[in-house]
Amino acid sequence: MLLTGQSLSDDELDELDAFLMSEAMPENGMDISTLDGFLAAVVLNPDAVLPSQWLPWVWDMEDAEAEPAFKDAEEAQKVMGLIMRHYNMVIEGIRHGTYDPLLFELRQDDGGEFFDAEGWCEGFMLAVSVFIDAWRPVLEQHMELVAPMVLLGTNRGWKMLEESGNNKEAARQAYESIPAAVLALREYFKPQREAMARSHAGAPMPTMRREAPKVGRNVPCPCGSRKKYKKCCGAEIVH
Repeated sequence: MLLTGQSLSDDELDELDAFLMSEAMPENGMDISTLDGFLAAVVLNPDAVLPSQWLPWVWDMEDAEAEPAFKDAEEAQKVMGLIMRHYNMVIEGIRHGTYDPLLFELRQDDGGEFFDAEGWCEGFMLAVSVFIDAWRPVLEQHMELVAPMVLLGTNRGWKMLEESGNNKEAARQAYESIPAAVLALREYFKPQREAMARSHAGAPMPTMRREAPKVGRNVPCPCGSRKKYKKCCGAEIVH
């Protein structure tokens, strides 16, 4: 029996991350921080996104086609259970305003701490590009709402940071603003979620089916550059 309402322990997070980083995963699979950022954008999306729609991107960030090589059904069930429990915790965190992004902590030479939000933001922006319909107005009219994600999760953003003259401090300010950005996006999408809830109240559950072809990285980049996503914001991050 899979427990979907219980937060993952540190050991379980390590176990999930170990699988995501293992040879069983496709080459373009997510790590735990990228997964967390990706799920945050999925949860914020006011349109319901089914696990069957977002899960393929966890395994293959490039085309959502490759799949992991599970040892057996037991391992598959265990990994899926961990992912779904974490997904539900992201839902609860965003709903109650307690969401805290899962970032990698990097120790500095001076003993200080620095958090690497690059993967988290890359995952977030991937979900934005895959489920672009809800996000297009944000990117076209309210780019400030996703500014830290764009800065730390896109090729263009890292170039902007390098041109800032103090990219380390700029990166720190960007990742520190992520929780506030998530809350601001929750409030931005709140009227749409409420409108959808009212429209669905009392309506029979529709039959779920794919309404459009799968979105790939060959679609136009959501940043408005008119380049393909994989050649723009989806390109390899510049370090």
